[in-house]
Amino acid sequence: MSDRLVERAAQLARPPRAQRPAVDALLIQVRGETYAAPLRHLRAVLPAAVTPLPLAAAHIAGVQPVRGQLVGVVRADVLLTGHLGAPPDGQARVLLTADLPGACGVLVDGVGDLIWAGPVTQPATFGTPGVAGLTERGLACLDLARLLQTLPAAWPGAPPDLT
Repeated sequence: MSDRLVERAAQLARPPRAQRPAVDALLIQVRGETYAAPLRHLRAVLPAAVTPLPLAAAHIAGVQPVRGQLVGVVRADVLLTGHLGAPPDGQARVLLTADLPGACGVLVDGVGDLIWAGPVTQPATFGTPGVAGLTERGLACLDLARLLQTLPAAWPGAPPDLT
């Protein structure tokens, strides 16, 4: 056997190096803050084309058509900071979640780069239910499913009696 074949056989017999994906999160902006949104929780990122709903609570952005269906969209700025930000502009995006049975969107001010954020290493010390904790890079990592499961009521008061 040639030396080249022996060397190649030795390379193939070595256990593979543990490889991580090149990216695992999307950077998003909400009211000037940057968060990491894990890609495994996202179904799609779409330009915002939200139609507001009358009389809805402040955290309800409205509905957006997605592939022939209307999808409810909530405002990340209200849910994460408690304050209503500026109206959506050309940079605003809707993140469609992959974790919930039905489609649901989260309106953010903008998106940035795809990055490797790494695992959450520190728990969130602030009381926002949609933040899982801090990554190795010190970014607040969103938990979109938990954020959407803790929504306040969609309608601030009792709906009018239409009967």
